[in-house]
Amino acid sequence: MRPSNRRGSIALLVLFLCSCAPQPQKEVPAEYKSGQKYFHQICSNCHNSDAMGGLTKAPKLIDGDYAPDGFSDGDIRDTVLNGTKKMPPQKGKLSEEQISEIIKYLRYSQKAAGLIPDEKSAEQDDDDEADGEEEDPAAKS
Repeated sequence: MRPSNRRGSIALLVLFLCSCAPQPQKEVPAEYKSGQKYFHQICSNCHNSDAMGGLTKAPKLIDGDYAPDGFSDGDIRDTVLNGTKKMPPQKGKLSEEQISEIIKYLRYSQKAAGLIPDEKSAEQDDDDEADGEEEDPAAKS
């Protein structure tokens, strides 16, 4: 095979392989687009488009099990870098900045799915409890 034909064949193969990866289904604000892009380059082949799982036995990440109160940003970073029994390590495939952007994107997606409470409403609930202003259902009668 001549070098020009080989390059053309390789280019077609790369194009085909890239088109097989799940593509983002959700539109995200500009500040999360780079994290979404990195997620789709590295993570979506196993965790599916928009981190919802289903392609393999890899878990969906937009799930309460991976919310910040049970799975910290440090836990995500460690898992990405070092892998788990089922997930290969991604050390060397992503920079620290890219991992941070992926975490930011995942947290935004979890918040959009209602897994992370809105900070304003959580603060309001805390203020109401501190002031003793819990609503009395009998008072409405």
